[in-house]
Amino acid sequence: LKDEYRRVGKSKHFQNFIYAKKSLVTFERELDLLLEFLDLNKMAFSKILKKFDKVTGSMMREDKLEELKETHAFLDGVVLSEMKDRVTSMIDEVNALKPTLPEGWEERKVYTIGCFDLFHRGHQNVLMSLREFGYFIVAGIHDDESYFQLKNKYTIDNLETRIKNVKPFVDQMFVIPSTKPDLYLKSMVSDQDIEMGSCCYARGDDMLNFPGRDWVESVMPVHFVPRTESCSSTLIRTIYHSDCKDLQAKAAFAKTRYDGKPVDEDGNVLKLSKVLSCPAAMHVKNS
Repeated sequence: LKDEYRRVGKSKHFQNFIYAKKSLVTFERELDLLLEFLDLNKMAFSKILKKFDKVTGSMMREDKLEELKETHAFLDGVVLSEMKDRVTSMIDEVNALKPTLPEGWEERKVYTIGCFDLFHRGHQNVLMSLREFGYFIVAGIHDDESYFQLKNKYTIDNLETRIKNVKPFVDQMFVIPSTKPDLYLKSMVSDQDIEMGSCCYARGDDMLNFPGRDWVESVMPVHFVPRTESCSSTLIRTIYHSDCKDLQAKAAFAKTRYDGKPVDEDGNVLKLSKVLSCPAAMHVKNS
């Protein structure tokens, strides 16, 4: 049975299914966010005009809202709603093509490990997709010190905040106070689960050679799911937490790679810089 789990997990059919469904479900959620954004803007226009009429004694609200419907037709959300309906239909088609899974597949425990700093919709999308591999999700999370040792930078969100952000999407969590997660993962996985093949490991495909992969792959199947494009903690960190205004502006309007990292015109990643590496800061220092 364990060999069958590995075979199915590595099959082209299953991998195509996972990547197609994850990509479509992620796109559907993005469309939902856009539709919510449109509704928020329509409400804002209406309330601002209502307040304006009240303060000035005018009665222009209804006329302006009609004018907006003509000049900003996209606000009605019809195009996005139709697109979402098509995506929903495609998800149904993909689900119909789901491969036959071995007995016990959906009863497995699914393990994953991450840092989950600046928790965003990319993290949410990956964690929700892990339900395709089993019913019980166990997530390991690096503490603040091991995060610093791994990435040579401090977290924006402390450990307690990161745990609170992740817990709604998983069933159980454990903390990893080391750059080497092997020992802590081994302590969470029972010999019985390994022997029965009732566990697996899954994560986003942005780090194929993740720490501890050799041991993990020796005792359980490893699965990867596609990350959410143009969405990353690095991008958020650069825009909102860089000490360099020039770098913040560049990141906010920069192109992004598949992994969501902001890049310059030559394709080089825009990294968080120390203050002295920022042109504006260097100007202040030199003056």
